[in-house]
Amino acid sequence: MPGTNFIYTQLLRETCLYTIVGNKLKNKPYYQIGNFFIILGTNKYNVRVIAKRTLRDFWEKHADCEEQLKSWYRETEKSEWKNINELKNDYPSASILKDNPIVYNIKGNNYQLIVKFNFEYQICWIRFIGTHAEYDKIDANNI
Repeated sequence: MPGTNFIYTQLLRETCLYTIVGNKLKNKPYYQIGNFFIILGTNKYNVRVIAKRTLRDFWEKHADCEEQLKSWYRETEKSEWKNINELKNDYPSASILKDNPIVYNIKGNNYQLIVKFNFEYQICWIRFIGTHAEYDKIDANNI
C-alpha cells in the first residue's frame, strides 16, 4: 500500500499502522518520542500506562503487592484525569515532586511507585517501582 508504513513501538510493544504525509501522521492523533510514534485513541481505555510489564515483573518477585498494583493499573487506565488536581482527588496520599513525578505508596508504604503523567495525551509512564529501602537510595526527582 503506497504511503502506508508499519512501525514497532518499543514503548508499547504493538504494531501501529499509520499513513505518512511529510513527517505527520494523517488523520491520526499521535505523540512522538524520539523516532517512535504513539498512536492515540487506539486504546479502549482512557489512559495508556507504559509499561504493565514493569509492574508484572515486580509483583512476580513481590507477590504481596500484586493485587494493589493490578488495582492501581486498572483504575489509572480507566481514569479521566485532566490535571494533577483531579488525580490528587482520587489519590490524596500521592506525592507530587518537582517537575511533577507522582509517587504512590503501595501496600502501606512498603513499596513506592513513581510515574510521570502527560495529561494532555493521557499517557502514564512508570518510572520506578521498588521497596521503600530502594526508593530511599534514588533521586526520585530525576528518575
